[in-house]
Amino acid sequence: MLTKFPAYYVMAANTDVGKTIFSCGITMSAVKNALRLLYIKPIQTGFPLDSDSSFIKINNPSDLVSTKTIFSLSNPVSPHRAIIEKSNDPSEQFLLDEKMLNILEEELINNEAQFILIEGAGGVASPTIQGQLQCDVYRKLRLPIIFVADSRLGGISCTISSIALLETKGYEIACVLLFEGKDENALFLKRQYKNKFPVFSFKNLTENKETKSEKVGKKELENWFKMNDEIFSNVFQHLTSYHVTKIEVIEDYIETAKENIWWPFTQHGLNIEPKVIDSAYKDNITYVNLNKLRDQNILTHNNYDANASWWTQGIGHASSRLAHAAAMAAARYGHVMFPGNIHEPAVKLTQKLMNTVGKGWAKRVFFSDNGSTAVEVAIKIAFRKKFGLPNQNEKIKNILVLGLKDTYHGDTHATMNATNPNSFKFNDYWYEPKGYWLSYPSVFMKNKKYYVSLPDDFNDENLIQLDINNINEIFDKNRENKLLKEIYQKYIDSQMYVLEDSSFTVGTLLIEPILQGAGGMKLIDPLFQKLLIQECKKRKIPVIFDEVFTGFWRLGKMSAAHLMDEKPDIACYAKLLTGGLLPLSVTLTTEECYESFLGDNLSTALLHGHSYTAHPIGCLVATEAIEETFNSLHFCNDNNCLEIPWNYELIEQFSELPNIDKVFVLGTVLVFELQDQHSDYTSTRSKTLIEKLKENNIDARCLGNVVYLFSGFNTKKEILQDILSKTYFYLKTECN
Repeated sequence: MLTKFPAYYVMAANTDVGKTIFSCGITMSAVKNALRLLYIKPIQTGFPLDSDSSFIKINNPSDLVSTKTIFSLSNPVSPHRAIIEKSNDPSEQFLLDEKMLNILEEELINNEAQFILIEGAGGVASPTIQGQLQCDVYRKLRLPIIFVADSRLGGISCTISSIALLETKGYEIACVLLFEGKDENALFLKRQYKNKFPVFSFKNLTENKETKSEKVGKKELENWFKMNDEIFSNVFQHLTSYHVTKIEVIEDYIETAKENIWWPFTQHGLNIEPKVIDSAYKDNITYVNLNKLRDQNILTHNNYDANASWWTQGIGHASSRLAHAAAMAAARYGHVMFPGNIHEPAVKLTQKLMNTVGKGWAKRVFFSDNGSTAVEVAIKIAFRKKFGLPNQNEKIKNILVLGLKDTYHGDTHATMNATNPNSFKFNDYWYEPKGYWLSYPSVFMKNKKYYVSLPDDFNDENLIQLDINNINEIFDKNRENKLLKEIYQKYIDSQMYVLEDSSFTVGTLLIEPILQGAGGMKLIDPLFQKLLIQECKKRKIPVIFDEVFTGFWRLGKMSAAHLMDEKPDIACYAKLLTGGLLPLSVTLTTEECYESFLGDNLSTALLHGHSYTAHPIGCLVATEAIEETFNSLHFCNDNNCLEIPWNYELIEQFSELPNIDKVFVLGTVLVFELQDQHSDYTSTRSKTLIEKLKENNIDARCLGNVVYLFSGFNTKKEILQDILSKTYFYLKTECN
């Protein structure tokens, strides 16, 4: 969060190290600068004998100073114990942390103060009322930290570990304050942090009890504040300057971006104005908006990440567990070369993959860096499995990839060549389509009924109603629709006949199972794909599943392969693999695929790799991301699936709107297609709706006239309801 006026959170290495006294000194400096200051104590225990707000006000009686305590508890123990001892009813403490955060946010938004201090209780990892770590609870606000170090013996270790914890949680340290003490902790900490942030040391309050303000006489306290007045003035000036710099640098970032950054999938000729991201947390992205500088206290706003940051997010942004895993692997390994070597994160991830997305079919894992590369590797493997080693004298020519129209497998040349021509490939010199692409039937809902849309070249009626009550029934093993099966089989047979009678050779079947992503979010009838897979297996054509988008519970189930109950020869995974934290991909294969590369010289091996293959950081993060999914709010252990609390009745109402042609929801994905004459990626039909949603803090994206919204694995039901309601409102308004 970025505020118009300085706002800081005062955290400490431990209890009784001087947070309140230092807050009081900063308050005095604010008064000397004629600034209105608000001091907030979110949780006070030991009340009324202990009251930090009262201490601040007694020593700063000026009208410029306001104080506020949100929760006061009488027992002088940790808040999570104090609330229990106050009441035997556990429901009283339920959601109190959230209530506290809401009050803090309201104060930050509405208060007329020109400087705000929020003082925590105990150390950075001390529990809140609900027993959560305060460094986790206050992460939502992400205010900069005034950190109070421990000047006592042992305080260096406590201080350094606390600051490290805060930084791995995503906080920024503005400065460190501490008493001189007897052990020269300040000198050590100044050396430790000399290139990061300033460390200010203060004269000791008393000879033996530097921090016990309640044991210090009023006169002695006044003398101490006078003695340290210049240091407090320096601290205050630093905090003011720190805040101003945080705002001023935003404009510099924007100008640098305009002059030097080249964004993907962006037409720079349209004079794009970049949006500055301050941070991201759970389901939200925090944007900076300096246009609010004149009339609002908060210069940032949170948008729900409805596009899952280009489909990478599931468990949510800034997971403490994943951040800790990344830091741990970085500190242990940095990066190490992989060929011929192993390390624990790679082995553990391999085991995890064999027991999740690869269970029941995969035997080998090949690591790479992103989805496009994973698919390129898969194509190489498939061709070797199909044809064996190339014979230079009789080299097979005209090898094609069999696929479906409108697929997307990445932007490297081999993956582009494996997809059918469209307007976005015509300007690429090396694009050379090397495939044969079939039309496909897609499933959707309209007017509360489910239909299959058949392409013209199926030579049948274009629309067939399905006798199902919900989308999950299309995966039923006992699903019977003889008419559709006959239509699909007839079309597939006719296309196979064309291929067998041509000069081309099919090297592999490459498909996005069930849901085609960038090609328009088309839900393909799994019955059609199952029949196609079966025909390819009959002909010993290797089957590749590109699950870069659909893998790891995106569609509710662990993978599209498990949802379809089909076993590929090769499958590619990325995006959700690492919980969306950093790039890593894997290509899983059967043992038979692996054996096709065995030989007695290097030239017959799979010669593909990159410097950061199986990087330990990504491997450990991926392993933890899978485990974190199991702990997600909407994960159902009994069925090993995600059960997202969409409002299906409201989604049915979407389907009744005249400006909606199609709608469906599957797992975490909601898709609807706006009525438009030009139904492709170049359509601008969705532009107004996307802008309206962004104005209402929903970061949605579109593919032409197709709009999609994602739920996170932990998104609360009421948040999804709010998103659906706002979207429905604008769609319905458009009809009027």
